[in-house]
Amino acid sequence: MHVNVVCYLRVSTADQESGLGTQEEVIRQKIKSVGYRHVIETFIDEEVSGDSHVEERPGFKKMLEFIRTYNKNNAGDPIREVWVQTRDRISRQVDMLGYATVILRSMGVEIRATEESQEQLVTRIYDILGEEELKKYREKRKYGIKRRIGEQKIMSRPPLGYKIENGKLIVDEEMRPKLIEIFQMFEDNATMSTISNKFGIPRSTLAYIRKNPIYKTGEYYWKGKVVYKVEPVIRPGDIQERDDDDFFS
Repeated sequence: MHVNVVCYLRVSTADQESGLGTQEEVIRQKIKSVGYRHVIETFIDEEVSGDSHVEERPGFKKMLEFIRTYNKNNAGDPIREVWVQTRDRISRQVDMLGYATVILRSMGVEIRATEESQEQLVTRIYDILGEEELKKYREKRKYGIKRRIGEQKIMSRPPLGYKIENGKLIVDEEMRPKLIEIFQMFEDNATMSTISNKFGIPRSTLAYIRKNPIYKTGEYYWKGKVVYKVEPVIRPGDIQERDDDDFFS
């Protein structure tokens, strides 16, 4: 009987030797050699640091939601494993790796790495951390997040077009003209490929920019809620709305 699995790939801007193609090839070769595995889906986080919180990553969050839904609808044949090339694709921090492991285990899913056995991985995590330490870590992080929200400080890497000054988000004025041009191209219905080729920005990043309200309203969201406001990149009058009558004339 086969085991249903998903794959998780992550690259940061600093990655050179471990691109998405390399990771996927290595994972699929290992899965093939192990045998009796059926890959259901592959999830990707591009330009995401290994030090970031796993639940702040769009690809990882999408993977968790997918697994929850899939396993609920397929209780007799659920997803049981998440495959990565190496455990640092999940996180370079042992405590965050443990955090991710506990979340996945609560759904009946184990992390499998091509270059480290499951037994070694789980033993290493729990020898160092343990369940009790994970609870303490989560409480400490929860308190830290509340404090940073109260001080209107950033909780993750700044969105493209912003930078951090004294712990707070401010507009990167050097990037503002480029973002205005990008949003103008959105308004003009330019394709993601066209914009990506012009500015050298991945399409996944462009999709994130387009849907993030911070650029137009300054609203900073955390866990689906507006927690504070900053200066928006796009100001009134920066974008010329397309006149559909002129477009079709």
